[in-house]
Amino acid sequence: MTATPRAIPHLFADWEHIRRRICDGKRVVMFLDFDGTLVRIAPAPHQVRVDTATRAALKKLVRHRGVTVVVISGRRRVELQRHIGLPNVKYLGLYGWEANGNMRLPFSVREALACTMMDLVVRIPKTSSVWAEPKGGSFSVHLLGASAETRRQVRVLVQKLVRPHRGTLKVMMNLRDLEVAPLSIGDKGVGVRKFLDQPAQRGALPIYFGDDLSDEPGFVAARAGISVLVGKRRKTRAKFSLRGPAEVTKALSRVEEIVRWTGQPRRSNSTPSPI
Repeated sequence: MTATPRAIPHLFADWEHIRRRICDGKRVVMFLDFDGTLVRIAPAPHQVRVDTATRAALKKLVRHRGVTVVVISGRRRVELQRHIGLPNVKYLGLYGWEANGNMRLPFSVREALACTMMDLVVRIPKTSSVWAEPKGGSFSVHLLGASAETRRQVRVLVQKLVRPHRGTLKVMMNLRDLEVAPLSIGDKGVGVRKFLDQPAQRGALPIYFGDDLSDEPGFVAARAGISVLVGKRRKTRAKFSLRGPAEVTKALSRVEEIVRWTGQPRRSNSTPSPI
């Protein structure tokens, strides 16, 4: 890491710089993490809610032809679509690996995932607040609510269980969970670079908002643009910070105002992104 928590300025404190960067560019690509960034963290993944103000800000943004909104998350793509449900938003699930509804894994990979998860489940203490969530192409181990010592023990255990499959699987660490995934799944940085390499996005200004450790590769991939750490300050590659999802919503609205005043054309209609 190259920055300390105290070295990161608040995004709104340097808004004139942000405004100039947006005005100078022809296109903007907004990369948005979901949990902890667009929505507040909930006790269980299915309990999150997208605030009305957040949905309204996103809806206004995607109307502008010069803005592409990309939600990139460790969740499955279909979950993101269900929670947000807006047309013209690009949904990238499983850290950017799942760009459409067709996810195929070799049998050997699926078998390794299933065996590792079953081995883990039988070893997790029933009273530890730790639980595993299968995702088809990976599985998450949720640590929210567990003690610091339990989190440490589970992280060590998962690493141990994955070791026999190190040619097939990997462990991705986060603040409140960890992910066991195929080696073929890249990190969010890979997803961001792949998206920006598309001919339609070349030369666009990337703006990346994220709160978790898995967002760090995304911050690096968006280093030519604007990167924003959301939530509690920590060592990060991000250039700016915001306090939480409510401030992310304000930032989205401010970006939309800038784009609107630059006179960029709007989309004439809205069609849902295909699942």
